[in-house]
Amino acid sequence: MYGSSAFHFIFSVTFIVFFFGGLCEASRHVNVDIINDIGSNFQLGLYCKSKGKDLGAHYLASHQHWGFQANLNFWETTLFFCHFQWARGSQSKWFDIFNANRDYRLGICQDNPCVWSIRPNGPCRLLKGQEKCFPWNVVI
Repeated sequence: MYGSSAFHFIFSVTFIVFFFGGLCEASRHVNVDIINDIGSNFQLGLYCKSKGKDLGAHYLASHQHWGFQANLNFWETTLFFCHFQWARGSQSKWFDIFNANRDYRLGICQDNPCVWSIRPNGPCRLLKGQEKCFPWNVVI
């Protein structure tokens, strides 16, 4: 009899943690917006994905933008990365376009969208009239 009650208690606690954790996860999301600022007459090709979600390929004309909504996982370790190409494929770079450790945990993209201006030297995050630029990720 004791083993059965312990099982029910553990099962109930596990259910509650996953149920409420799922509700919290569903409400924690960020919006990411990507702008092609490579230069006039340059089309920007981009392909974004995370470990579990493929957002597919997109092509942006100069100053055009595209965005997506990212749901944060329970541990707040969500990561989306994008591969960028321009100048007829001669330029090929990649960047972690959303990194929860960098963009969410510090409160940067919690109440505001993460807006990224993609430039030849690297992406710049735009927030409330300010920008912070980052280098491209290095391929090892």
